[in-house]
Amino acid sequence: MKKIFLLSLFIIISMSRKVSAEEKNTPQDTIKTFNMDEVVVISSSKETNKLRTLPGSVSVLSPQQIAGRQVMSIKDISSFVPNLYIPDYGAKLTSAVYIRGVGTRSSGQSIGLYVDETPYMDKSSFDFELMDIQRIEALRGPQGTLYGRNAMGGIINIYTLSPFDYQGVKASLSYGNYGQTNAKISVYNKPNDKLGLSLGAYYNHCNGFFTNAYNDRKADFEDTAGGNLKLHWKASSALTASYSVSYEYTDQGAFPYGFYHEDTKTVDKVNINDKSSYKRSLLSNNLSLKYQNENISFTSTTGYQYLNDDMKMDQDFSDSSLFILNQLQKQHTFTEEISVKSKNDNNYQWSFGVHGFYNKFRTDGPVEFKEDGIKTILQPVFDKLNDYGMPGKLTITNESLYIPGDFKTPSFGTAIYHQSTCNNLFYEGLSITAGIRLDYEKQELTYHSEAKMNLRMQIAPGRPPIDLSDSYPASVINEKISQEFRQVLPKISLKYECTPRTFAYLSIAKGYKAGGYNVQMSADIMQSRMQFDVMNSFKQYMPPTFEITEPQPVKEVISYKPETSWNYETGMKSMLIKDRLRTEVTLFYMDIRDLQITKFVESGNGRYLSNAGKAESYGAELSLSARLSDKLAADLNYGYTHATFLDYNNANENYKGKYIPYTPQHTLSIGLQYNKSLRNCIIDRIIASAQCNGTGKIYWTEKNNLSQPFYAIVNAQAGVHKGRISLYLWTKNLTNTDYSTFYFESLNKPYMQKGKPLQFGAKLNITL
Repeated sequence: MKKIFLLSLFIIISMSRKVSAEEKNTPQDTIKTFNMDEVVVISSSKETNKLRTLPGSVSVLSPQQIAGRQVMSIKDISSFVPNLYIPDYGAKLTSAVYIRGVGTRSSGQSIGLYVDETPYMDKSSFDFELMDIQRIEALRGPQGTLYGRNAMGGIINIYTLSPFDYQGVKASLSYGNYGQTNAKISVYNKPNDKLGLSLGAYYNHCNGFFTNAYNDRKADFEDTAGGNLKLHWKASSALTASYSVSYEYTDQGAFPYGFYHEDTKTVDKVNINDKSSYKRSLLSNNLSLKYQNENISFTSTTGYQYLNDDMKMDQDFSDSSLFILNQLQKQHTFTEEISVKSKNDNNYQWSFGVHGFYNKFRTDGPVEFKEDGIKTILQPVFDKLNDYGMPGKLTITNESLYIPGDFKTPSFGTAIYHQSTCNNLFYEGLSITAGIRLDYEKQELTYHSEAKMNLRMQIAPGRPPIDLSDSYPASVINEKISQEFRQVLPKISLKYECTPRTFAYLSIAKGYKAGGYNVQMSADIMQSRMQFDVMNSFKQYMPPTFEITEPQPVKEVISYKPETSWNYETGMKSMLIKDRLRTEVTLFYMDIRDLQITKFVESGNGRYLSNAGKAESYGAELSLSARLSDKLAADLNYGYTHATFLDYNNANENYKGKYIPYTPQHTLSIGLQYNKSLRNCIIDRIIASAQCNGTGKIYWTEKNNLSQPFYAIVNAQAGVHKGRISLYLWTKNLTNTDYSTFYFESLNKPYMQKGKPLQFGAKLNITL
């Protein structure tokens, strides 16, 4: 990994020498003062409204805010965006994103992620290094009309820097406690007015924050390396093309969960005897073609993403040898979107588009029950037979039981959409935006597993046991099923501009999240099948009072339905004081049907996604951005969500009125940024920033018996600039707040992922 990074570094440095003298004179850091409109907002290829006047809830992070808030991945924008919560799962395997009470921690996602207008189709690819970001947009509420599947809670758009907008070299090196090392370098070159080229590379290392008590080693070390290449071509004044490719490799210790004591509300140290790790290769490609004239803008965006990972989990999270999981995923995703929209100053604006995708996904998820697991988890099922009068004792003789689970889950879909905006409708300032999307998706599942439980019977004490393993065949599951989804997703918004700087809006939109298959519960399915096959083979010897229950059909157990919602939202956006104070206020209500919720199987050996009837979510959001002086800026972002079940009974308990798990009732972010230029001084500028992010209360289960109270963490950094060099001192979780960020169950025992402790370090930036 280090050799790859050093090779990339050499290429970039060699390339940087080709920057012309004219480009070297380009201002390398133009952020000298705070500007309320710092981000030059470029409308998307689909939207018929400008982002600043969009009739919906939008948060935009500028390069200055990204740097000041130390945003390294999308997890770092949690809380800054009102009602957005992205917990630390303990590995890059998945990113559980929640907005306004909708989200999911396992299969699929309820939030869409786009990078340079190319969708990322699975949460396993969401957690990657953010490098040279031009801006980040977070659109809250259903965005299915323009963005399609799984945009029920919102969309996060990430736009990267173009070599036409910046030329030069950026390099940084950061080091902190826990061995945190981050090195980045990128070069942006424009050989001529028609061609732009950029190349970047990075390397991250961390020794780990949590020590495994079993072997006194760090449980969550991380090494990540990657790079990217961009080519931008201006063929003419009307036609442009861009191609980008990025690659990232991660090798990390994973899932540093500790046992949670409900009585004392404390979390034990990590204590696992089997390896827990995660390795991932992620390759992303994007080709964009754009043609525009004075009337229309035509865009074609083609994407390809390859993901190959290897996850190992000590699934009992203890020092006992119970059971382990080794999941391998391989994914090839192809996406294509063609859109055309009007481009003029008329009162009527329109947009049409067609979208298609193919996702080839294979998961190999074998579970191995080890010696202790066979004795304590599998054997008790047969021991109960003696209570019903079984004449002999059945004993499992496998030293370990390997249960394979091979899943092929290809899916493909297509959609057509349209959106229109009529400005100055009936009278000046009133506008209406209406859109509709016709969406079709088909999913297939091929599931194969074969395993055998070897048994012997002890008829009576003193007599030799009888080996029964040759008396019955291995259990086999071969399933091939499919399901189709069709959705009509409408949206309508009314907007009234009271003044050029103030407007109010009202919108109604349908949200949709596709159904799918639970590949995580394969071991539980196969375990039930083996137990049934064995007992059915010897049913003539079974006690007459013992009932042999046949497992449910795989299709019924492994499938879950789509989740839908109707979202009602009203809000106001205003530049209350020109160039000084901007505010946004939002009220929302969501009527949710067939809510998808993660549940743990009764045996305690896994988890699955299930539909939980009806739910509702309502709340409010407030964003303030102020330039207090030419040197000081501040922002405040607050979100309140009240998300509860309306109709959810799992046959054992009624959860009506209970809060939806993993949904913070409050998110709060307060930030300050100070920027002062100096004259006749050894340094040119002083920059400082501080943020306080608060989250909670969070309930971890649908029973609402476990929760994380509201907590706040403080991040800060301060630095000095001299010419092309800047030096920062930074800290995260300055108050060393103790909190939990993720919950997991295994064998009906609670485990927690704790938040990261106090971190501090220094960072050096160089621009050439």
